[in-house]
Amino acid sequence: MCKTPRENPIVTRSRTALIGAATVLLDERDASAISVKDVVETAAMSRPTFYQHFADLGALFAAAGLVRLEQSMVGIEPASQAPTGLHDAFAPVLMVIVDRMQPHAEFYSRINGSSGGQLFHAGVVASTAERLRREPLLQPWAHRDDIFWEFFAAGVVWVLTRHLNAVSAGESSHVAADLAGIFDFVFTR
Repeated sequence: MCKTPRENPIVTRSRTALIGAATVLLDERDASAISVKDVVETAAMSRPTFYQHFADLGALFAAAGLVRLEQSMVGIEPASQAPTGLHDAFAPVLMVIVDRMQPHAEFYSRINGSSGGQLFHAGVVASTAERLRREPLLQPWAHRDDIFWEFFAAGVVWVLTRHLNAVSAGESSHVAADLAGIFDFVFTR
């Protein structure tokens, strides 16, 4: 019988503390105003502990963004079939996602503008592609290759990013309707 190795709880706690510290700091100020010293002091950790987990601040900022994003997705129900098409099926789900992300628009905008922005974006696209591929209503297209799902997910992520940047700048945006229309266009053609 093969045993699955368990992660050291001390390692898990220190990584979680560093991500939590970065989250707090990114909620307060721009990434360019945050140093490794700020992070380790906020987390009550040492500099060597920081570098055991992360190559640099950008990697930490990307990890903090991905953790917050995953937390915002907890409990979201999959879209259910609507007789009028995918637009009406996905609009309510997309509104829940947007509503959960919107209070953290500045946080996400700060990550996107940081040295970890590209790494964060790549992680969000990969995660979104995997979620979309498993979506029950999209199973007729599940056979499509990885490039299709990455392409579609990148478009969804870009629209969400543009929306969050607009909200962060105090501008209005109609992201849920835009995304629902994209789902309807891509999957009914």
